[in-house]
Amino acid sequence: MLRKIVRVFPVVLAIAVLASPAAAGDLEQNKAVARTALEEILGRGRIDENEAIYAPDYVSHGGGRDVGRVQDRETVKGWRQAFPDLRLTIDKIVAEGDLVAVRFLAEGTNTGSGNGLQATGKPIRIAAMTILRIVDGKIVEEWPMFDQLDLLRQLGMMPATSK
Repeated sequence: MLRKIVRVFPVVLAIAVLASPAAAGDLEQNKAVARTALEEILGRGRIDENEAIYAPDYVSHGGGRDVGRVQDRETVKGWRQAFPDLRLTIDKIVAEGDLVAVRFLAEGTNTGSGNGLQATGKPIRIAAMTILRIVDGKIVEEWPMFDQLDLLRQLGMMPATSK
């Protein structure tokens, strides 16, 4: 009988932890951190808030190479320079464990130069997704994804698709 209890206890404990209100609270806190990263830092250009929510050892796994917090911050500055009126709207946000997946729309006009883009004066509307790993209220990893070909087409830098 004791063996059964010992074998079952870890499963019961895991279920209790996953179903507890604290776990749900952590998920909501992680969603709030993700919203701040996208809406405030990238969407509103409040880049100084980067220090408060990105871990010092943060890594972004995107764009064909991994980059740290400093390089990622410079990339955000580049997007804000290329699209000074950039607006982000979160469409979907889902959290599980320490991961938060976010689908969002980015809209703006390319009136500046940044991240290798020259000003075209053209508007963009791009759907994008990212997955953030958040530990103790800090973003430690990210996997961003957006359709770069669609971006270049909207800016007139690539031919439009034929129908």
